Amino acid sequence: MSKLKKNALAFLLWSTLAGTISFFISSVLIAVVMLHVDLVIFDTIFAGGIGGLLLGIFLLKQLQIRKMVLAGFISVPIGFWSAFILAGGVDLLFSLIGVNSENPNISGIGNIIGIIFMGLICGAIFGAIIYGRRSIWLFSTVCGVISFPFGILVGLFNSDHPIKAMIENLLAVFGPIDLNFLAIITSFGIGIGLSIGLYERIKQNGIVKRSAS
Repeated sequence: MSKLKKNALAFLLWSTLAGTISFFISSVLIAVVMLHVDLVIFDTIFAGGIGGLLLGIFLLKQLQIRKMVLAGFISVPIGFWSAFILAGGVDLLFSLIGVNSENPNISGIGNIIGIIFMGLICGAIFGAIIYGRRSIWLFSTVCGVISFPFGILVGLFNSDHPIKAMIENLLAVFGPIDLNFLAIITSFGIGIGLSIGLYERIKQNGIVKRSAS
């Protein structure tokens, strides 16, 4: 892994792939369990913890595995559920000004904004736990940007777009799992993995510049 870290592009690609795989696996595992057990809010807690554990293992960060598990446990549920609280507030605001929040166009935009907000919060908390306050801006921005296309994807799922049937067929072996949950948790993993690669590169460049001077 030390050789991989020296190649900034290779590590960036690997950390992004590792984040994607880790949180995709964790989301599928928890989604399958949810078919048989009602986990309530514990689904996001377990998905975050398992995703953080797998990410630490894939990146060979033995000294940070506990931190990554803790970061997953905390950041994923807070990021996920805070958006629903925000959505409730927005719905209340719409009702006060006489706007129908059930309108498909408005609800679709609301879903995208909510999922971006999820990414912003999740990324900020994960980065702060692993690297400290200086990493918050990067993790938050990257995870928010990555969440945008997944917000669109969730909108397509909710409107019964043909892509929903296609992905359901691909994942049919796992049963009728919650595709929205799968998409959102996986987006967290992609954003976190990409953020780790970028932040490590920034740190490395900073060290090289200081040593050169």
